[in-house]
Amino acid sequence: MDAPVQDTVVEAIKTEEPTMSDTLSSYLPRVDQFYIPEWLTMQFIANNLISFTPLFSYGSTVISIERCKTALGFSIDICATMMIASILRISYYLITPYEITLLRQSIVMVLIQLVLLRTSLKYRPEEYKYHNLKDVESMSTLLHEIWLEFFDSGNMLQYNNKPQQLINNLKTLSFKKLSLFGYKVVLACVYKFLKFFDPGYKRVFAFWQWADKSTYWKFLAIFATLQILLTVLISKVLDWEEFAQLLGSIIGSLGLLVESLLPLPQIAILYTLKSIQGFKLILLVSWLCGDTLKITYLVFGAKNISILFFLFAFFQMSLDFYIAGQYIYYKYYYPKLRNEAGFQDEEIELTDFVKDQILEPVNEMDEDDYSGDNLDIQPGHSHARQPQTF
Repeated sequence: MDAPVQDTVVEAIKTEEPTMSDTLSSYLPRVDQFYIPEWLTMQFIANNLISFTPLFSYGSTVISIERCKTALGFSIDICATMMIASILRISYYLITPYEITLLRQSIVMVLIQLVLLRTSLKYRPEEYKYHNLKDVESMSTLLHEIWLEFFDSGNMLQYNNKPQQLINNLKTLSFKKLSLFGYKVVLACVYKFLKFFDPGYKRVFAFWQWADKSTYWKFLAIFATLQILLTVLISKVLDWEEFAQLLGSIIGSLGLLVESLLPLPQIAILYTLKSIQGFKLILLVSWLCGDTLKITYLVFGAKNISILFFLFAFFQMSLDFYIAGQYIYYKYYYPKLRNEAGFQDEEIELTDFVKDQILEPVNEMDEDDYSGDNLDIQPGHSHARQPQTF
């Protein structure tokens, strides 16, 4: 192209008025370049929200306890549950690496729970101390009660070394009574399991109810050290690939199981207090959001996931929804009902319902159900049982 023609074209381009689209397209890159950093993406924001959510949800609880100078209404079992589950997730990462965002969340969770535990122990009310907790019936006492409902004498535990005699006694029952006997034994096991998660009752070895605060830190240090060292030894040092994968599955399932039981102690405390004092709404919201994210990840993001993972996740979500119902009831409805004339609280705790089912006497005994004379068990018979510890 000749020089005069080229100069004319260039001059025309310079004098030509740009269109609106050209103006925006030339401006937006400058916005991205000079005002929005390249690293500030939606993925970066989402990852950090997931990682540091525990700081907001549990940090607000720390502030609330410090302000009120009491941990009444908050279960320190939450600290145990979240720290044990997070330590298991961290060790699981050493075997099967997952999203670094979730690993960072687990580390942040451990740190904030340490702060929350320290604050809760500092302001732990007298009601939560071990010597003020209620005794729970021993398993042997519950089994003895059930045994006396079906047999005229003896104790079920006396047949520990005589299994054949125990079988012969059970054979004297009809199929209906034998099924009821098994049902009540299962209920007794469920009752003991639920009572273990009730902070108002004494536990075996006073687990997580210790009077000495240093015991909590020793337990966490020993548990974390042994867990991490065992995982590193098997997966990295000895390089046992197959065994490491098996161990990883066990650790992953155990971590989800422990975390799924998180709401149980809080459910018991809310029922006992019949108040939401000390329980923050943001904590409940974070639990429900966490459940949603976890299930979404299991459905859309994870591969080759066991059905147990889904069961634990949905079980935890159902418990969190139950707490949401408790929150609404005790905040908006219970105070009004309590103030009404003649109102009586008829709510029944789950463990009390299970216990009533265990102690419910067997009616309409058939002569063929027993080898000897029938023993008429009356509801008042339960006075023989005294609360015992393990």
